[in-house]
Amino acid sequence: MAVVVLESALYALLLFSASTTLYLRFSRHEVPNLMVWNPVVLFTILISATSGAHWILTTVRFFYAFLCSADIERFYLDNSQETQTAMSLLCITSVFIGDAAIIHRLWLIWNRSLAVIILPVVSSFGLLIIGCARTYLIRRHLPMPVGHWAEAGWTMTLVNNLYCTGLIVWKIWKTKHTVENSLGGGTLVPVLLVLLESAAVWTIWVLLFGVTSELGSPLQIIMGDLSAVMVGIVNVIIYLRVELQCARPDGLDRTGVVMTSSISIGPYYMNTVSTQIPHVTA
Repeated sequence: MAVVVLESALYALLLFSASTTLYLRFSRHEVPNLMVWNPVVLFTILISATSGAHWILTTVRFFYAFLCSADIERFYLDNSQETQTAMSLLCITSVFIGDAAIIHRLWLIWNRSLAVIILPVVSSFGLLIIGCARTYLIRRHLPMPVGHWAEAGWTMTLVNNLYCTGLIVWKIWKTKHTVENSLGGGTLVPVLLVLLESAAVWTIWVLLFGVTSELGSPLQIIMGDLSAVMVGIVNVIIYLRVELQCARPDGLDRTGVVMTSSISIGPYYMNTVSTQIPHVTA
C-alpha cells in the first residue's frame, strides 16, 4: 500500500513537471538558435514513459494482489511473476536513461570530448548488463551471488553520478570568473547550485538504497520500487527550473546563459565568445 501511494504521488509530480517543461519549451520555439526537439525533450519523454509504465505495473499488481490473489504476501515475494520482471527491467532502463543524460551533459560541457566519457559509458553499459542478468537469475531462481551484483549495481550508479557531476562542476567553476567578466556581472553560481542539488538528491537516494540493501531492511524494497520515478524527478525538476529561468524576461540578462539542452541543466548557449564552455544550440 505504501509503495502505491508514494509512487502515485511522486509520479503525479513527475508528470506535472514534465508536462510543464515541454509546454514551456514548445511555447518558445520561435526563439532563434533554439531547437525545440533536442535532448531535453527526448530525455523528458523517455524517462516519463518508463516511470509511467513502472507506476502502471505497480498499480496493477496492487489491485491484482488484493482482488485476485489468495495469498498476498506470497504473490509479492514471487519474483518469477512476469509483472515483477517487467518492473525490474523498467527500473534498470530508467536509471540507464538518467546515466545517459548526465553523460551527455558531460560530453557537451567538455567540448564533445570522447575521452572524458569513456569511463561512465562503459560503467553504464556494465550496469545495464548486470541489472538485466540479475533480473534473469532471480526470475529463474538460479543459485548465483545476486547480492554481490546488486552491490556492484548501486556502486556503479553512485560512481557515475559523482564522476560526471564532479567534472561538470569543475569545468564550469574553472571558467566562472572568465564568464562573469565577459558578461559584465553575470554569474554561473545558479548553474552550479542546480547541478549540485540534483547530484545530492540522487546520491543520497542511492546511498540509502545501498545501506538498506546491505542491512537487509524491508525498506530496500520500497526504495527499489521508487527508484524509477525518483531518477525521473531528479532530472525533470531541474529541466523545469531551467525552462522557468529561460522564460523570465530577465533570465538571459541576469545570468548570461540560456540552458537549452540536457543535463541536470545543460548544454549551455553562452552569450559570450570568451568562455571555454562550448556554444551549444542542440
